[in-house]
This record gives sequence, C-alpha cells and structure tokens, in this order.
Amino acid sequence: MSHPSYPPAPQNDAKSGVPQVPAAPYAYGGQFQGGAQPGYQPGPDSGPYGTPVGAPAKSFMTTWILALLLGSFGVDRFYLGKIGTGIAKLLTAGGFGIWSIVDLIITLTGNARDKQGRPLAGYPENKKKAWIITIVVWFAGLIVGIVSTVLSLTFVAAAVQGAGTDAPVLPSASQEAPAPSSGTASDDGSLTVTMSEGNTVKVSLLNSGYTTEIPGMSYMKPTKGGFLLLEVSWEATAGSSYASPSNFEAFDADGAKGEEIYVEEGLGGLPSGDVAAGEMQRGVIAFDIKNGPTTVVISDDFGDKAATFTLTPAN
Repeated sequence: MSHPSYPPAPQNDAKSGVPQVPAAPYAYGGQFQGGAQPGYQPGPDSGPYGTPVGAPAKSFMTTWILALLLGSFGVDRFYLGKIGTGIAKLLTAGGFGIWSIVDLIITLTGNARDKQGRPLAGYPENKKKAWIITIVVWFAGLIVGIVSTVLSLTFVAAAVQGAGTDAPVLPSASQEAPAPSSGTASDDGSLTVTMSEGNTVKVSLLNSGYTTEIPGMSYMKPTKGGFLLLEVSWEATAGSSYASPSNFEAFDADGAKGEEIYVEEGLGGLPSGDVAAGEMQRGVIAFDIKNGPTTVVISDDFGDKAATFTLTPAN
C-alpha cells in the first residue's frame, strides 16, 4: 500500500493545464496555520512568575546592613519585597529581638531569598567581611551594655548611700566660735534670733573648719584661699520660720563677702524649708572665703540682719 508524499505532488488544472500545489495540512512541520492562537505565550525573555530573565537579584550587602542596623523595624524584609512579614516584624519590634537575630543569621549564612525565591547577589565574595563586621559590632555592643550597667548601678548605689549619709565630718577646726556678739546668747554658745513678730529661732554653731576641699565635692576649687564649713542647727522656739543656707552670710577681716557654696542635702547640707515650733533642722553651710577672723551674719525673714557672731582663729 502506497502512502501519499509530503508535500503532495503538483497536479494539472483540468481546464487550464497549469500545475497546482494542494493546500498544506492544518499543521506542517510544526507550524500553526490560520494566525496566532489564544492564550498566554511566554516570550523568549520571560522566566518564572513572569519575571524577566536576567533581572537583577537583591543585593546581599544591602540586605545584611539593613538586617544588622534596622532589623527590628523589618526594613530588610521590606527591601526583599516581603511586605506582609515586614509589617509583622515592625509591629513586634523584630519579634522582640529574636526575629531580628534569626533573619540576620539567615542572611549571613546565604539562605536569604527575595520574594521571587532568588538568592542574593554578591554573597560569596562578601560573606567573610559581613561576618567579621557583625561579630565586631556585637562585641562592641556587649561591652557598651556592660559598662552602662555598671555605671547605672554605681550611680544608684551612690544615691542610696548619699541619702543615708549624715553631715560630713568637718576637717580639724582651725577656727573656733566664742559667744555671739549680738542677739540673745545662751550658755551653750547658741543665740536666739527674732525672725519676725512672734517667731524666734535658736541658732547653734555645732562645729566649724577651714579646708581647701569640701568632702564629697572635690570638683569645687576655692578662689579665695579655702572653704569655711559651719555645721549649724536651726530650732524654731516660737512660731514657725524658714530655714535656709541663704539666711547666713560670711565676711572676712577686710569686710569682703564670702561666696556661698551650695552643699547638697545628701552630703549633709542644711535643708531648706519651713520649720514648725519645736522642730529643728541641722546641716552644713559653706563659704569660699579668706582664712582669718570671720563675721557670720544671720538674716531674718525680711532679709535684714538679725544677729551676728565672730569666728576667731584658734591658737
């Protein structure tokens, strides 16, 4: 049995005698006849997911830097096109830090992929450098954290200790206070001062000393030779009064006014505040002043001089 040949042999037209070539079958040699067929036909430049072949992959270096510095905000995942997990990472502060560390390690080990599942460009040649820098950053962060913790604990301990510290021990007295020169003197060397009508206080000098450094305040440097430290008590004997270091002034033998130095209450300074009848405040006041005979002035509630006493250098 004979088979027809392809293409079919030409035949003569019955009327004209001109050879005619029969029409080719629907498909010949794999070629479709009758125009383009419906449906999506990938072009020669298309790859999986319709992504153009040869489209640049996401950068490993960019992803790594974003994961290292901004991983808690999900910026690395936004960069890779993973918007949904990026938002989740942002809202959870990097999964409370754990997600950020996991993503960073995934990136450093070369397992990170972009949204299309493609590996990151530049990993082989940059992975060693990325690992070294990451370890250095982690180590530096650890050191800073330890130092910050130690400093914080030191400050807290100092604050707690300062809150429970009594008045500082004054240096060996180089000046002594005789009976006050004005005001109503008592047998114990104290004096009674009228602060306002009906309000009186008993002021006592408990200790004094002259030094070039105030205990606990070594950062203060005298400009007039040294610091005069006075430990005083302020007791309201009638009515209430306001106790404050500013109620005291000091003048040297030449009449020059000493500069008042504020001593914190935690270091034993005289507290400021209202003192009710029968109550007492006690603390240290300080002046930057020249060593020698010193006159101390106590002011009343109106700022006027109410009493004075004189410190004389001890022999």
